[in-house]
Amino acid sequence: MKSFCLPSVLISLASLAGLAVNASAAPASAAMATPALSTVSERSGFIQTGRYDEVIALCAEFQKTYPDAVRCLEFGRTPEGRPMLALVASRTGALSAAQARQQGVPVTLIQGGIHAGEIDGKDAGFLALREALDNTRAKGALDKQVLIFVPVFNIDGHERFGRWNRPNQRGPEEMGWRTTAQNVNLNRDYMKADSAEMQAMLKLINDWDPLATIDLHVTDGAKFEHDISIQVEPVNSGDAGLRQSGRQLRDAVIADLARQGSLPLPFYMSFAKEDDPLSGFVDSVPPPRFSHGYFALRNRFGMLVETHS
Repeated sequence: MKSFCLPSVLISLASLAGLAVNASAAPASAAMATPALSTVSERSGFIQTGRYDEVIALCAEFQKTYPDAVRCLEFGRTPEGRPMLALVASRTGALSAAQARQQGVPVTLIQGGIHAGEIDGKDAGFLALREALDNTRAKGALDKQVLIFVPVFNIDGHERFGRWNRPNQRGPEEMGWRTTAQNVNLNRDYMKADSAEMQAMLKLINDWDPLATIDLHVTDGAKFEHDISIQVEPVNSGDAGLRQSGRQLRDAVIADLARQGSLPLPFYMSFAKEDDPLSGFVDSVPPPRFSHGYFALRNRFGMLVETHS
C-alpha cells in the first residue's frame, strides 16, 4: 500500500460526495439545458430518478462517447435476471483488471444503490463521471487511477418502485426498495455473501482489488442541521499507518465538502440508545457485515457517505 495513491483518490471522491449532496437538495430550478449523457434526475431538476433501463442505456452510451476511457462491464446477473453493470473509467489505458495490475494503477470503486431507495449516488455518480471525463470537475483525476462506478448494486430492489418506500426521505418522487427480491439487506451481507449479488460484487472486488471503496447512502431518520456524514475505516481500527492515511482521506473529503457549503460530520448520526437523543452519538469500529467495516479487514479503505434528510 503506497500513500502516494491517496491524493488522486481524494480529488474524485470529494467531487462525487459533493455532487451527491447537491443532487439530493437541489431545487427544481437547478435543471439545466439537457446535456449529452444526462439522467432523468438532471432533466427533472433532481426530483425524479430513472429506472434501471436508463443505467443500461447510459453504460453503453458512456462507452460509445468515450471509447478510449470507458468500458461498460457486466459483472453478474441478479436473481431476477438483470445485468449487474459497472463503468470502468480511466485515462491511463488500464481498462481491464490485468492492465491495472500490470501498470500498478490504483483502483477506486464507487457504488450506489446498495439500499436501492437511497439512490442519490446513482444520479450524482453519472453526473460526476461525465464531468470528470470532460475535465470540468476533478481535473486530471482519471489520469492517475481507474475509477469503477457501479450505479446500482441492489438492482432488483431498485425496480420495486414506489412513492412511499422512503416516506421521510426528501425525494425523489419515486424510488426503489431497501432490500433485494429475496429480502436480503446487502449492506449486512459482506462477510456471509449469501446473496447472488454480493457474490458477484466480491468477485469484481477480488479481480480489481480497489484501494478504496466508496458506498453511497441516504438516511431518512432523525432530522439534523448537518447534511452529510463521512465515515472511513481504517480510522478506529487496523494498522497504524493505514489509520493515518484513513484520517487523511476522511478529513480531506470533509474539508472539500465544507468549502462547497455543506456541514459535514466524521461519524454516522445514530443515537447510542435508539430514539433517545439525550444518549448522544457513538463513533466506533463498524462490523465487517457493513461495507466500510469489511474493507478494513482487507487492508483497504472503506468510506461510507450518508447524505441526510
